[in-house]
Amino acid sequence: MNKSLHLAASLLFVFTPLAVMADQPVTIGWIEHVAVHPKNLTIKAKIDTGADNSSIHAEDIQIYEKADGKWVRFLVENNSGETAQFDLPLVRIANIKRKGAEPQKRPVVNMDLCIGNTLKAVSINLANRENFKYRMLIGRSYLKDQYLVDSGRKYTAEPACAGQNLAQDES
Repeated sequence: MNKSLHLAASLLFVFTPLAVMADQPVTIGWIEHVAVHPKNLTIKAKIDTGADNSSIHAEDIQIYEKADGKWVRFLVENNSGETAQFDLPLVRIANIKRKGAEPQKRPVVNMDLCIGNTLKAVSINLANRENFKYRMLIGRSYLKDQYLVDSGRKYTAEPACAGQNLAQDES
């Protein structure tokens, strides 16, 4: 094998693992701080691989009409008592199945959520989670192809997405 070909093969071998590693999922804990954008409101969230979709505790939910369709206005309060009001287009009304209870209809909106340095738009249903320890639940639709969950860890990826926005918010 000539020297140039040998050098090229060696470099390919050395740098291939780095390229493969860049596509690997990030490992996060089962509890994480999540920033809700564009308000940058940080909430403690349970990462739930058993849930299809994400859910957030919302208060004063009002569905109303605008020229471009139905919108939802609601308040979100984090564990520190900070609140933010959101006005977002209504995506749909979800019929949520609940173990041992009647199904519940919940409004669904698209929100920008940040875990670590990754900002991602995701459909999230608005629910009354006041009796739950965590006001937000992150489901598989957010985690898919990007995260692995280590059930022995917590708070591994502080939100670092300030200044980034994806969803439409007119509040």
